[in-house]
Amino acid sequence: MRVRDIQKGDIITYKHGKVNHVNKPDQYRLYFDSDFRNCEVPWVEIVKIQRYVKTLWFYRLKTIWRRK
Repeated sequence: MRVRDIQKGDIITYKHGKVNHVNKPDQYRLYFDSDFRNCEVPWVEIVKIQRYVKTLWFYRLKTIWRRK
């Protein structure tokens, strides 16, 4: 997974516990490197990226990337 694969509507969880919904994916491309660490603020890291996936007529939350 790369930073440019982040889409509008994804749910991002940071290392310090904050959860954020992506509205402007271009901002993530500017501020995060390939390891999902913020270039300007070193203690801000993305831990988990989730996305809603449609299955038949239901939506389920799927984790598409998780830091090990």
